[in-house]
Amino acid sequence: MLLRNDLLHYTHPSPRTVRILWISPEQSHVYVFDVAAHSADVEMIQLSALHADLRAGHVSVLPADPYLMVVSQELLPPKHLQLRARAWEIIEALVAQEPAIYEARQRGQLIAQATAQHQVSHPTIYRYLRRYWQRGQTPNALLPDYGNSGGRGKVRQSSAGVKRGRPRKNGADAGPGLNADEDIRRTFRVATARYAAANAKFSRLGAYQQMLADFFIERRIDADSGRVQATAMMQQEVPTFGQFNYWLDHDDDRPPEVARRQPSDLAAGAQEQAMPPPLAAPLQGRPGAGFYLDAVRAEVQLVSRADRQQVIGRPLVYVVTDAFSRMVCGIYIGMGEVQWPHAMLALAHCGADKQRYAQQHGRRIEAAQWPCRHLPETLFANAALTLGWNGDTLLNNFNLRCVAADHGVDDWRGVLEKRFRLLAPNLHGAPCRLDGVLDLDQFTRIVIDCILYYNNRQQLAHADGATPRRLWDWGVEHRGGGLKIYPEHLIRCSLMPVAQATVTADGITLHDSVYTCTRAVTERWFERARQRGAWQVRVAYDPANMDMVYLLDAAAPMQFHACHLADAGSAHQHLSTAEIALLPRTQTAMPAAALRSTTQGYVSLVG
Repeated sequence: MLLRNDLLHYTHPSPRTVRILWISPEQSHVYVFDVAAHSADVEMIQLSALHADLRAGHVSVLPADPYLMVVSQELLPPKHLQLRARAWEIIEALVAQEPAIYEARQRGQLIAQATAQHQVSHPTIYRYLRRYWQRGQTPNALLPDYGNSGGRGKVRQSSAGVKRGRPRKNGADAGPGLNADEDIRRTFRVATARYAAANAKFSRLGAYQQMLADFFIERRIDADSGRVQATAMMQQEVPTFGQFNYWLDHDDDRPPEVARRQPSDLAAGAQEQAMPPPLAAPLQGRPGAGFYLDAVRAEVQLVSRADRQQVIGRPLVYVVTDAFSRMVCGIYIGMGEVQWPHAMLALAHCGADKQRYAQQHGRRIEAAQWPCRHLPETLFANAALTLGWNGDTLLNNFNLRCVAADHGVDDWRGVLEKRFRLLAPNLHGAPCRLDGVLDLDQFTRIVIDCILYYNNRQQLAHADGATPRRLWDWGVEHRGGGLKIYPEHLIRCSLMPVAQATVTADGITLHDSVYTCTRAVTERWFERARQRGAWQVRVAYDPANMDMVYLLDAAAPMQFHACHLADAGSAHQHLSTAEIALLPRTQTAMPAAALRSTTQGYVSLVG
């Protein structure tokens, strides 16, 4: 005997499973619902025809009901109870009107009345009815499907104390493992980029093992001395190689050395897409009409290149962005507090040869990958950076106006923040796993990778998916009148910070470093200083690299005499002022005998 809610599985003419919703009192016909249907259509079948199919073996009654929702009331969260109660309130009166609710025309009229009464949409009511008929016609059928939430390719959010994914294969002895949250994924990205920069051939296993050795150990930074204190890890949760591999393939902005192992169909399809059509005229403005200068502090403690157990602080990343194309045109990595002279070095980088700059940090690029070598018409600087600014140099030397602005384009932030948390320039952040591992060179290389990814691959929503570089190239071709080009050395030396150096018998001293130059040797400055005493001279310098300073010549304002370290093998080579300041004083002493003659002349920057 057939009963209400029985599941019937058909094998002929095509496989399907239906539920009996209602049997007429006179046993003449039944209404059934296909449990796999995406609509709320109900089918009427003559009971005699159904019995004939049963006898012929075309249909069978399923012994178990896999769709029935039977749960413990005490285990349901309040949110689920509220959602169930609301859905039941909406359809309770509808499903009670049998058999009218099963007739298509009458069902439409009943649902129209319910939408007006409960202020919900037609699709919502149809969804509730489908769920109710599929799962056994009980109020529990209306419980939300949060257990099935998510989907292929979507990132599941982690909860404290709950491990995502399958348990570890080697059982309870290894512990439950850890969730790869955003901080762990940042560590994966940084470790991958660091390994790729240091090794000619990339190995996933090698990068993983190096990551565990660098970032997953007990490390503490002494607040007083700034020394990194690391101890062997006794028992600590670490990510698995499988997790590392998964996120390496999942995250699309990995270094170019790291190939995807098995591209998904979606990724492969994206790679095979044709180039987008040429840009018409999507935006107002033109390249170089305005650059925006901003700065952020990265929440990571860098170590000294001279002593990797010594922390030098959190770096400031100065970024200059073209307002038209959103392309990052210049960057500078500084230490200490935000300073206008350091910000000017980011502007100077706008006019630099990016191919040579990337090569200096171990990244080979084509000139077209970072094509900007220009200064803008107007520089809009974040108001937080303008303390102590002097716009005369920009205006007088390059006819470049400088304007304070509270906000500007910052699309690049999202790409950089995938590697490091970003803070306001005046904040210093909390300790993190990345502290005490990277030095200034390694950090700069990772920033360069981020900028190259952003400029060449980041799709801009406001420009129909065009990348910043594509917008820049189009703008230069069609609207390039606002761009200015000057000799790179002229821009750099003009915008460098200027300080007072001291001419002594040992050499020209600045920040505990000793320099010499052709002019000083030719004019016998050091012998004069030994006999008559020291005097002051003005020099321009880059705080991030003190290998070279430039002596300003009052008699020839467009000439800068290049001064190099007196001893090419000194401990100060390739160091910043922040790193030099932390060296023991014994390493800064430089006897006069160490000074050597040089044939290097001044740098002429006229025109």
